[in-house]
Amino acid sequence: MKNPIFLLALKVYQKRKIRANKNSKLYRELSELYPMKDTEELYANFQVRKLTSVFIVLTLGTVSAICLHLCSRMEGRMAEGAQLVRNEWGAGDYEIKMRAKADKWSREIPILVEERKLNEKEREELFKKINAILPEIIKKDNYDLDHVTGNLYLPSTVPGYPLKLTWNSGNKERVSRSGKVNRIGIEEKGEEVKLTATILLEGERKSFEYDVFLLPENLAVEELFFRSLEDLLIKTNLNREDKKEFYLPGNLDGIEVIWEEIKPDNSIFLFILTLFISVLICKGMEKDLEKDCKKRNRQLIIDYPGFVNKLRLYLQAGLTIKNSFLKITSDYQNQKGRRCYLYEEMKVACYQLENGIMEEQVYQDWGKRCGAMRYRRLSFLLAVNLKQGNSRLLLLLAQEADSAQEDRRNLARKAGEEAGTKLILPMMLMLVVVMFLVLLPVYMDFGGI
Repeated sequence: MKNPIFLLALKVYQKRKIRANKNSKLYRELSELYPMKDTEELYANFQVRKLTSVFIVLTLGTVSAICLHLCSRMEGRMAEGAQLVRNEWGAGDYEIKMRAKADKWSREIPILVEERKLNEKEREELFKKINAILPEIIKKDNYDLDHVTGNLYLPSTVPGYPLKLTWNSGNKERVSRSGKVNRIGIEEKGEEVKLTATILLEGERKSFEYDVFLLPENLAVEELFFRSLEDLLIKTNLNREDKKEFYLPGNLDGIEVIWEEIKPDNSIFLFILTLFISVLICKGMEKDLEKDCKKRNRQLIIDYPGFVNKLRLYLQAGLTIKNSFLKITSDYQNQKGRRCYLYEEMKVACYQLENGIMEEQVYQDWGKRCGAMRYRRLSFLLAVNLKQGNSRLLLLLAQEADSAQEDRRNLARKAGEEAGTKLILPMMLMLVVVMFLVLLPVYMDFGGI
């Protein structure tokens, strides 16, 4: 039973075949690669196989995109009763985007849900130390700590330092322990808040204070509402780190708040990627066909000197050009080896000769199908010398064989030069590896001095 996608591709091709224009380049390449087969059928099979590959990729990509979309809708952390489920301790915190709807307002609010912490008997506190560059770290995007207009960055660890630290704010309503800054209600002269960093290093505990100056801010009614909502989120879940749920307030100042989880959905990106891959498959199949044609032309050039010498040998033995063609083709059919495009073209010429087509026309058509200039010249010599005998033709074939042999040597020389050029990159990579292996021990020895 045939693949249903293949049958679908076949129906689609048959329907659009009448009004679609043929790709002349593909048609010519297929006729060159398979001279003994029906080019129309080959062209149809190639287009159907290309459509089949595209449909398979589109089907897989579409199904994957739909599944990804459904999974993004099914997977959620929001439980019944406007609650977010916390991770168990040790599983890590997670950040989630929620949409809060209240009256005519709606906004996305990112929420960091911390993991469930150990109880008092299990819990041990984690702190790290800070150094003189701490003000540069905690200022985040602000100009400095004397001109704070945005949130601060209060880390629990500093990379590269074996210490632990915790933060305490002199005014938690203005600066929270997470670094969130609330400038609502600050007078024009600004407000100063003291931050205390408690540092623990190898049993020694030290505290440092930093003065943070908050600049005033004028906010719209909507901004004030959502700032208050974020503060309420913190207060609602304060001292509830040991609970499995993270509660979301459903009402603020008499206004109902509806929460919706914002779930990532990459299905559209996957579908677009599928379309892109389908186009690449079509281009790749056409590119492979073009490479096969180049391989065919190269093989015809390589086989040319041997064919001319063999033809000259049979003509010297007394055979006619027609019988020489038949004999060479017969010898090829009796051999089992690599596919030879030259002798397949000769098989077509022999069938034409057996069907009564004029020899002159057969040789000219054979030269055109082979394509290379040398074959066109040889077919012209064969057609012209049909009535002049073999004596003049043998001399011309000898000159042609010598010239072709020289061209083949030049082609081999060029192929060798190209192969050497392609080896440059692997040789450079090997050189880098060798230099690394040689210099690494030297570098380590210098480091130990």
